[in-house]
Amino acid sequence: MQRISATTIQSPGAGCPPAALAAARSLAPSPQAMSERTAILRQRFRIGRMDFDYRAFPRQRAVALTSGDTMIHVVLPIAGSMLVPDGSGGNGRLGAGSALLLAAGSRTTCIWAAGSRALMLHIPRAAVQAEASRATGEPRRLAAIDHVFGWSAAQAGTALPRPAAVSRLEYSGLDDILLERRTLADLVSTLLEEPMAATLFPVARSVQRAVEQIRANPQHGWSAHDLVPVAGVTVGTLRRNFRTCLGVTITQHVQQIRLEWVRLRLESQTESRSISDLSLAAGFGASGMLNRAYQRHFGETPSQTRARAFRSRRG
Repeated sequence: MQRISATTIQSPGAGCPPAALAAARSLAPSPQAMSERTAILRQRFRIGRMDFDYRAFPRQRAVALTSGDTMIHVVLPIAGSMLVPDGSGGNGRLGAGSALLLAAGSRTTCIWAAGSRALMLHIPRAAVQAEASRATGEPRRLAAIDHVFGWSAAQAGTALPRPAAVSRLEYSGLDDILLERRTLADLVSTLLEEPMAATLFPVARSVQRAVEQIRANPQHGWSAHDLVPVAGVTVGTLRRNFRTCLGVTITQHVQQIRLEWVRLRLESQTESRSISDLSLAAGFGASGMLNRAYQRHFGETPSQTRARAFRSRRG
């Protein structure tokens, strides 16, 4: 976890503010925990690709955030409330338990009431889109839209395991990865449960058409130029859409589809071809190349998958 900034107020007789890392690990603070750090005005940390930005507002304060093609924001009141434009020329008031997604590519000013506290998440748009694609099983993009939904700061730091024997100050990379993954997964799953989920996450049609073409013939050595006619976009746009919607390049996705093709056949009771024959049929060539890629992707060798499937059928 990388500490970006922290601003504090020292009051007479106050002790040292809590350690920065400990504060970041408590992204879902209890009222007691919050009262213990009332001196902290701001704590900002980078966890993976995401910025977690805790803010306290002793006085009324206006904060402007601008989303764009690469970065979106999620604003979560922890205590107090904020006023935000409601789209009809007025303002709506949001409190704890509500969240504001800012992804419209415009500047939004939030006016915080005195005594309010908030958590602001600054997230790459591509990370949200890749998680939505993974969760739905088809390429999705995040629409240019602002949206109010039910979510809380507690959900932004869900159930991160912390062994009692390990000090939080000694905790480093692994829990950061888990927190980033869980926060992204919970954010996207919550948005996908919204009534307007299809509007928030429309299918990325160019990528979908290209993926369907690859799945129809995974053995082919697909390139961006091969897929452009069916995708209906330029080579550069298609490459960018794969990276931002699926989180991988076209070449990487072709390999993933080939690996899934092999795995499906290894688990089939009607498949009699050897692993070497399957490797050739999938377009990998020598089985050694398949074995290395397969183990990296699935955490086991092709032989182990076939043996496990056989044992499962016998059981």
